[in-house]
Amino acid sequence: MSTLLIKNGRVIDPISKRDEIADVYIADGKIQSVGKSDIASAEMVIDATGLVVSPGLVDIHVHFREPGREDIETLETGSRAALAGGITSVVTMPNTAPIADNQTGIEFIINRAKELNLIDIFPAGSITKNEDGAILSEIRELKNSGAVAVSDDGVDIDNTGVLLRALEYSKTHDMLLMNHCETPDLDNHGVMHEGWVSTDLGLPGIPEVAEDHAVTKAIMLAQRSGARLHLSHLSTKAAVAALREYKRTGAINVTGEVSVQNFALTDEACRGYNTDAKMYPPLRSEDHVDALIAAIKDGTIDAITTDHAPHIEPDKIKPFVDAARGTVGLETSFAVLNTYLIKPGHVSLMDGLALMTYKPAAIIRKERGTLNIGADADIAIFDIAKEWVVDPSKFYSKGRNSVFAGKTLTGKALHTIYRGVIKMKDGIVLK
Repeated sequence: MSTLLIKNGRVIDPISKRDEIADVYIADGKIQSVGKSDIASAEMVIDATGLVVSPGLVDIHVHFREPGREDIETLETGSRAALAGGITSVVTMPNTAPIADNQTGIEFIINRAKELNLIDIFPAGSITKNEDGAILSEIRELKNSGAVAVSDDGVDIDNTGVLLRALEYSKTHDMLLMNHCETPDLDNHGVMHEGWVSTDLGLPGIPEVAEDHAVTKAIMLAQRSGARLHLSHLSTKAAVAALREYKRTGAINVTGEVSVQNFALTDEACRGYNTDAKMYPPLRSEDHVDALIAAIKDGTIDAITTDHAPHIEPDKIKPFVDAARGTVGLETSFAVLNTYLIKPGHVSLMDGLALMTYKPAAIIRKERGTLNIGADADIAIFDIAKEWVVDPSKFYSKGRNSVFAGKTLTGKALHTIYRGVIKMKDGIVLK
């Protein structure tokens, strides 16, 4: 029986509201006890004095690019990047090459994740064939193959009838539908948030109404169908207001997420034609950022994600209009949460971790993000006071396109444990 004892850490388990100096004892990959341990010895011991011990983080919105674009990211490099950030479970988006719109694509990801045995990778399948917004994928087949959700992330389903049928079909099979909300006819072929900065830079802007319209439409269709709808990477004040208002009716079938970069940064980051700040949805103006933070504080938002989107350098060093959209985020997500939300006092450490542990896990109906007795021992240990400068050249991800490059953040994962096995020790992901 393999055993591990984590001693004297500040144990924070949001699902049980536990916040105390305690020991965590692990045997055969499961949590056996949390509290003052009388265990005399264990095969391995981690002294967590002065550190925060939490459930492994859960990120339900990442892009790992495999199969098809292994030059950008692989399931292995993405998993190692996740471990470096204290993340032990992820949901991968289906816009790989080919699109994960069938049983073969889903099973490949699941089987490869088992071979790697680094983190839990839960794949999402596409809503429509080839993500073309026209013909529905075989949603039942995707679910039976192991997909936890369907999504056409990267594009919105512009055809309202197709989206309604997708929601109805998802309802029939009790499948989560994760929707990318951006009405194509309203985005004006923009490349950043439409506002003063885009005007100053002479770049075509994406008006917030493109997201607002799509979110309102999706909520109305979810209300009619009764399907479980998850609104991906919300970024506008009207979008979170629509979600808040719908929740006030007592509805529980719609959830929403915000990606870390959207509450941390504004469109000012695009100045200098910084293509690492080009993403979809775009970084918005300060009034939208304030609204996102308010929605996080009042419980409107159910999860915080990264929308981890790695790219090769040639796709990012193009002129801003032509550059690829997206930023990597797995290795900086907790630090961004800590630096921009927790340290300023917007949310407590307990509430911030809840949005990165059991709450996103509940959306995909997986028993993750908890330190309950008998749970899989997926654990992250953080030094929440550690200041560090983001250097993408040191990332485990193949992607170097970080919008936080060069910024000083506070808080870093030092140890990550997956199913009772130490996968990162003293900040180094083990081979």
